[in-house]
Amino acid sequence: MKNNKHVKMLFLGGNYLKLMLTLFMCVIATNMSAQESLVTGKVTDNTAMPLPGVNVHVKGSTKATQTDFDGNFSINVPSKGILVFSFIGMDEVAVETENKKNLKVVLKPSSQVLDEIVVVGYGIKKKSDVISSVASVKADDLIKVATSDVGEMLRGKAAGVQVTLSDGGPGSSSSIQIRGKKSINGSNEPIVIADGIVIGSINDINANDIASLEILKDAAAQSIYGARASNGVILITTKRGKAGKAKIAYNGFSGVQTVNRNFDIYSGEEFAQLKREAYRTSNNGVYRPDNQVFSPLELESVQSGKYIDWEEHIMRTGVTNNHSLSVSSGTDKTSIFTSLNYINTTGVIPNSDFEKVAMRINVDQRINNWLKIGMNASLQFSESNNPNSGNVLNNSISNDSRVGNILSYSITTSPLGRIYNDDGSYRHLPGGIQETPNPLIDIYETTLNETSRNDIMNVFLDINILKGLTYKLNTSRRSWNYKGMAFNTSKSLSGIANSGQGSGSISFRDNVEYQISNILNYNFKVAEKNHFAVTGVQETTTSEYNDFRNSASRIPSDILGIYGLESAFLNTPEIGGNERSLISFAGKLEYDFDSKYYFTVSGRADGSSVFGKNNKWGYFPAVNAAWNVYKEDFITEHAPVISNLKLRASYGKVGNQPQNPYQSMASANQRDYIINGIKVSGFIPGNQLSNPDLKWETSTQLNLAVDFGLFKNRLSGTVEVYDTDTSDLLIYEALNANTGYTTKLSNLGKVNNKGLEISLNSELIKKKDFSLNLGATFTKNKNSIVSIYGKDTNGDGKEDDAVGNLWFIGKPIDVYYQYKAVGIYQIGETIPVITGTTLLPGDIKLYDANPSNGATPNPDEDRVITSKMPDWFGTVSLSMKYKRFDFSADVYTVQGITKDNAYLYGYVQGGSLRGVKNGIKQNYWTPENPGGNWPRPRDGNDPPYMYTLGLQDASYIRLQNVSLGFTLPENTLQSLGLTNLRLYVTGSNLVTITDFQSYSPEKNVGDYPEPVTCVIGLQVGF
Repeated sequence: MKNNKHVKMLFLGGNYLKLMLTLFMCVIATNMSAQESLVTGKVTDNTAMPLPGVNVHVKGSTKATQTDFDGNFSINVPSKGILVFSFIGMDEVAVETENKKNLKVVLKPSSQVLDEIVVVGYGIKKKSDVISSVASVKADDLIKVATSDVGEMLRGKAAGVQVTLSDGGPGSSSSIQIRGKKSINGSNEPIVIADGIVIGSINDINANDIASLEILKDAAAQSIYGARASNGVILITTKRGKAGKAKIAYNGFSGVQTVNRNFDIYSGEEFAQLKREAYRTSNNGVYRPDNQVFSPLELESVQSGKYIDWEEHIMRTGVTNNHSLSVSSGTDKTSIFTSLNYINTTGVIPNSDFEKVAMRINVDQRINNWLKIGMNASLQFSESNNPNSGNVLNNSISNDSRVGNILSYSITTSPLGRIYNDDGSYRHLPGGIQETPNPLIDIYETTLNETSRNDIMNVFLDINILKGLTYKLNTSRRSWNYKGMAFNTSKSLSGIANSGQGSGSISFRDNVEYQISNILNYNFKVAEKNHFAVTGVQETTTSEYNDFRNSASRIPSDILGIYGLESAFLNTPEIGGNERSLISFAGKLEYDFDSKYYFTVSGRADGSSVFGKNNKWGYFPAVNAAWNVYKEDFITEHAPVISNLKLRASYGKVGNQPQNPYQSMASANQRDYIINGIKVSGFIPGNQLSNPDLKWETSTQLNLAVDFGLFKNRLSGTVEVYDTDTSDLLIYEALNANTGYTTKLSNLGKVNNKGLEISLNSELIKKKDFSLNLGATFTKNKNSIVSIYGKDTNGDGKEDDAVGNLWFIGKPIDVYYQYKAVGIYQIGETIPVITGTTLLPGDIKLYDANPSNGATPNPDEDRVITSKMPDWFGTVSLSMKYKRFDFSADVYTVQGITKDNAYLYGYVQGGSLRGVKNGIKQNYWTPENPGGNWPRPRDGNDPPYMYTLGLQDASYIRLQNVSLGFTLPENTLQSLGLTNLRLYVTGSNLVTITDFQSYSPEKNVGDYPEPVTCVIGLQVGF
């Protein structure tokens, strides 16, 4: 970003927030009672250490304050008043103040971590009262990871939650999947809800603003959210201001980034020999002279021994910076939390960078004892620059399709030749070979600039109607704007290919979404031990999306860059847009007896505009129950070692809808005609048939779980099993072309997910100056297709597979299906004759299932179905504190996963052994090396069946995160006027152990891999 853009963005954001605050806030005078008296005091823990930040409030009123750095406080209290002292991790204390002017209060550590507050559907609960599958992730654990991607911060933090990198470049993001893949054509991403409002992405929130994060995993927890909840729900609560002295907090880090690769490529000498071998194969096993194998430029390198190290020129060390500043303040009536976050990252590819500015303001205003109003507002501005890989913008642009391709060039570009011309300019073809152009040209002669703005305005109203009865109105507006501009100069590779003319494109997109929620909660007791809670919700959501794109080719001049599109020989504009709406009603009834026995029933009805006119509505009920066994007398008397034992069971349904609207309607295509010399447009039927019966995709889940704690919860954990059936899948059904249509979106088939999740945490050592905690998670999910089209055309009593779509009954949704390689043909071995393919010694041998060749009579055994899903994944986490030092480390593993590695066989990716492109070094077969496990090189064509060698074990173990910190002692902080100062160093993705030969076992070839990041950071509190 340019400096003037920074200023414009900051002022724009500041004015916007100022305007919102001015319109929202009003000054309310507070009447002071004449019967109040000032009470002072000090709060300490049970070791006599002062406790700063303790909440002190007058019971039965809204008056409150907080203790200062030394634990001191002062507050006006009515006569015969009661002060309540509360602090996270401490037992609450209430003190009568009659005839008392100075208090000494001691808070003790809570004996039950089960009293922690957990956010659930449209409310909060004590952890001990939660009976659904809800995973909580501590905010402090999130910000220990050196990244700006909140999704990546979640990796390994909760069982059942799989995080994979969508894009590892600057401004990266991750894909989150909860309890396996459930949909074929629908979305598989969870919805993210921040402060009660559905947001577009988890990265719409600054990690430093998060107060709590919960993940709803079972249908009973999700059903109250109904629509879009079939893939799980992530609930985020942002920080709020508190009564007392204003607090300022800073957290920032700066560091470097690199990428690792788990393979070697051919050196210059080795590549030259590979090329000789390729030409030898096509010359009846006789080596050709070097002047017949190499171009003049290549021969110059071979003879001089001067080869090109493309990695040295294409890659660099990246730099990342992340700075966050927040201010929190409040009185007994008003509280404000504001924050500013700035992120700047330069990637490992030259000319790639990302910049982001995010601002937030949360305001709470207590009007009187029955009315509170509030506002949450956030704005984000981001800009990224990347080399464009020679292609103009399309509907979906990501760093993977741009910089990742350029990263691959460091592997695949031939090391033979010269980078520069004699005048210092980049040589178009370094080796004189058309197939290997100079990748540095596109790094410096192409650009892709993307800017976006994301703002969320949320205004809410809380009313205490009667004792236990509350009403909340929650309204929001969320908007997103995007602009992308790509330009390839006349000197770029595409410009050279188009007679020295440039090309480019420009894209504008925006989305606006409105949400209104009306929420009623009623809590009451009957005979003290019978607790009831009733929740009623009505919600309306509408959104509008617009998209404009224009691609241009043969731009005659580079002077104006992208702004010269209007002079292009050909401009191709495209415009699109859609609207969608959702109306919902939900209810929940909760009952517990004496905090021992729990029962909940809930339901939600959703009406969506995206479905057919006959099935707009979906209904999603759920029921769950739990038993706090540890509270029974027979446990407390005979097994006091058990500090927590809860049995849980739930059963419910949740819904999923198409990712795009209008899928229930028939499509039409525009056709232009010339009538009387005048162009007119008309429409003809498209290829998609309407489906007025299109309805919700529904997931039905059974969840069984046990929560346990031993030795006062020094050892605790959860074991859960689940079984999910997703029916009425949204599948594009192929139609007979004679109908005039070729496809229709229908509700067909069923998918099943079964799983086991284990979470363990132990406090191995817990002393005043030293503590050691060890935690672990384990997740196993089995995904399988139960039904597709329900047809049995061959009459064998089994439902037919959809082989063309790679869908097989009893197998996972995502599989590979291909021939099986069993070795390399040797000299003297009988080689079968295959029509259209000439096989030679050194070529790949496939498994032969032909009975005429003596194989078992099963023609399908030569093809193998291989799952793309892992067998299991998990984490081991260690945290340790010694006096003022803290240390944490996470080891993450994914096991039993297979990926297709095009680096091993693809021509473009360098795996074809033609001697044109470089690639991963392999032990290839030659007559002198018959033990080679890779086929013999050959020029002109790839060795037959090379793709069968592409499947590779992608299991890995990774040192995911390591952090070491030091916090200054209290006396030093006090002398500096600070409440906290912590220095830390953090490393992410430091070591990955895998057999997968690529930059990352998670990413596909050509994708931008996750970086290795090392940072130094500082946390300061005032």
